[in-house]
Amino acid sequence: MSRLSQNIYPKKVDFIKQFMKFHSSWQNNLSNNVQTFKKTMPNLENKFKNISKKTHPHVEHIQGDFEVVKSVGQKPVFKFKPLPLNMLSKVKYCLKTDNLTNYCGDRSYYFIGPLAKIEHALVQYTLVKLIKKGFKLVSVPDILPDELIERCGMDTAGERNQVYTLHNNYYGYKWCLSGTSEMALAGSLMNKNVSKDKLPLKLCSVSRCYRAEVSSIAEEKGIFRVHQFTKVEMFGACLPEESENMALYFRNIQEDLLEPLNLHYRVLDMAKHELGTQAYRKYDIEAWMPGSNKYGEISSCSDCTNYQSERLGIHSDGNFLHTVNGTACAVPRLIIALAETHQTVDGSLTLPEELNNYVVEQNLFKNKSTFPKFTPIQAHRYKV
Repeated sequence: MSRLSQNIYPKKVDFIKQFMKFHSSWQNNLSNNVQTFKKTMPNLENKFKNISKKTHPHVEHIQGDFEVVKSVGQKPVFKFKPLPLNMLSKVKYCLKTDNLTNYCGDRSYYFIGPLAKIEHALVQYTLVKLIKKGFKLVSVPDILPDELIERCGMDTAGERNQVYTLHNNYYGYKWCLSGTSEMALAGSLMNKNVSKDKLPLKLCSVSRCYRAEVSSIAEEKGIFRVHQFTKVEMFGACLPEESENMALYFRNIQEDLLEPLNLHYRVLDMAKHELGTQAYRKYDIEAWMPGSNKYGEISSCSDCTNYQSERLGIHSDGNFLHTVNGTACAVPRLIIALAETHQTVDGSLTLPEELNNYVVEQNLFKNKSTFPKFTPIQAHRYKV
């Protein structure tokens, strides 16, 4: 053993034994935490379990998948043929989506250098605007009990659910990876009596979102539909009579965030069959992606009325509040829209001026990335 190794490891350590000891302790902590959580979870009366799905009356009359509420801006005109993100010569070197099976699996990605800086800039740009509007920033956990997720309106057991579940044999009980920070934010208010002088309550969070997405559509390859991504989420709790206006307020914030980015987009009122279990009404915003020659959803907001609050005990002086949620920034899809809208003839992109203020370094695409090349690897290389 070298002198350096002796200094780091003064005596022989059984790493497998140490790891098993740590894993056993962690597993017990998870199990204890679930037991505590389930004990504090409000009991549901049968009338709440069997509560019927409610939708806004207007939604019942929408034909097709949606109704276009408004269209903002015009489709950009180019003097050259616009290309999709993964074909922009100076941008594609900063994005890795191929040959990642043994790194991190399919539908994953690496943002390298400039794209990683743009991700950081988008998050900072969004948070600054939300905090100025009175949102409280909360850092949330990514591992949640299945019951919390289901009470928020997401199925964790059905055949078509998109929730990643941690294996019971290893972690005990049923823990899941969070698909959006909405659920952790709702859980933070469980059994809370929120005084009226604090309403409406406005929270925001930055988190990784985990989705077991499955799609064979060619247009949804790359980073449009991935298994994990960074998102800034808005979450609100308000008096019942205020939730419809709060959903519109969230939608207006989404538009305020998009306007300085000079994107063409449309706002959609979604049909009943497009609503999640918890949504009374949902608005989607789709941005035009010139290189892909299509509109792509980049954000949504939902009025969940009392669906989540009754199941989580979120109230004010005994009256259940209404909850509202909305996407402030879903990074990968917003990057697609930005890159394809503001692409240049040399395969680069020009960022909107306001976003430039949040970028760590200017002239991002002046030089090609010098990051080491990704190559396919064999799983056995992980063995030590």
